[in-house]
Amino acid sequence: MIRPTTASLFDDEPGKDLSLAKVVAQNKPVNKAQESFQRLVAKIESQRKVLEKWQDFQPRFAQRVVDEIEPLAAKLRAGQRRMADLIDELLCQPSQGRGLTRVQRAKLEQLLMNLVVGLLEDGDDDDAALEALHDKYSDVSRKGARQSERDLTEAMLQEVFGIEVGDEHDAASADDLLLHAEKVMHERMAQEARLDEERTQKRAGGRTKAGGTKAGLAQARRDQAAKEVGQSLRDVYRKLASALHPDREPDDDARQRKTFLMQRVNQAYAANDLLTLLSLQLETEQIDAEHLSSVSPQRLAHYNEILREQLAGLNAEIESCILPFRHLIGWRRAVMPTAVEQQLSVEVAELRAQVRQIEDNLVDFRDPVVLRGMLKHYELEPEDPDPGEFDDLGELMDAMGILAPVHSGRKRRKS
Repeated sequence: MIRPTTASLFDDEPGKDLSLAKVVAQNKPVNKAQESFQRLVAKIESQRKVLEKWQDFQPRFAQRVVDEIEPLAAKLRAGQRRMADLIDELLCQPSQGRGLTRVQRAKLEQLLMNLVVGLLEDGDDDDAALEALHDKYSDVSRKGARQSERDLTEAMLQEVFGIEVGDEHDAASADDLLLHAEKVMHERMAQEARLDEERTQKRAGGRTKAGGTKAGLAQARRDQAAKEVGQSLRDVYRKLASALHPDREPDDDARQRKTFLMQRVNQAYAANDLLTLLSLQLETEQIDAEHLSSVSPQRLAHYNEILREQLAGLNAEIESCILPFRHLIGWRRAVMPTAVEQQLSVEVAELRAQVRQIEDNLVDFRDPVVLRGMLKHYELEPEDPDPGEFDDLGELMDAMGILAPVHSGRKRRKS
């Protein structure tokens, strides 16, 4: 995005920023077109500042993740691995278990399985030792559970959406199947959109007296309007290029300034950035508030069309900056980097607390008295009667593109 923040060609003060929005606001709009023009210019300038904040924030956020989040997450995973090994030791060695009751052992097994499944789902999926520990305390092996989930997903996709996977799609997991299904659904929607367009054109295909189709004439009008809009942009560009061409400047310093400004002009024109082109005209004193208030209605309509497209592109660029942070801040409409920064600090504090907790538990679990006291307040989670199955159609649809957590069938101890 081009930002008009360099010095004026006629002013040696560096960094002078002439706001087009402030200039056009000097005159009261006399019609809706002028009102829209002022509003669009002000909104684009405002959104540019928002985009700049996000662009400045991204490297700071990435550095905090590297410096704070990743070390704490690695420390937490290491502590959880040690805790899983400790619980396994308590369950397997009577001397370590020190007289645990059947209920206490069942609670420990559940704690162990929660740890192991969480670690496997959190990036350690190919860890053979963790998988072996999982299978040691589960009715269903990790490999078997994944295969069952894959088969169930395939059956549901076929039954609900009519998507046949086929032998040509070697999907190793339910996640792979859902990605394939998502691709198929997008292709179907694109095909339906094409068919709808064809049907619309056929319905509007009656011949007119001029000998062309209604759809063809409408397209011709749209093409002509686009041509006129493009011509308005080119007119602004040509006026700037004529005034700023460096080859026509004998003075070395002025030629250098013109070269830099001409680079900005070329970049703005290539990006259809009308706001920057108009700002450069203002900066080089080609236009002023009076000129902008007297632009012809047709030319102003063209300007507004270009600015609307520019604003839409700017909003899309801002949303693309926000999107990676949605897992932290949710889907609230108005979000600024300060909110992300605050939430990141909350995540860091929570990770630190979890690391402290796991380190304390590693000590406490080795004390039989403390361990029994902790287990006394731990409530066993109910068994999942049908592990791995989608509860309803909504869950399957939500899972399109997102793998649902793998449920592990734990061994039921005989009473």
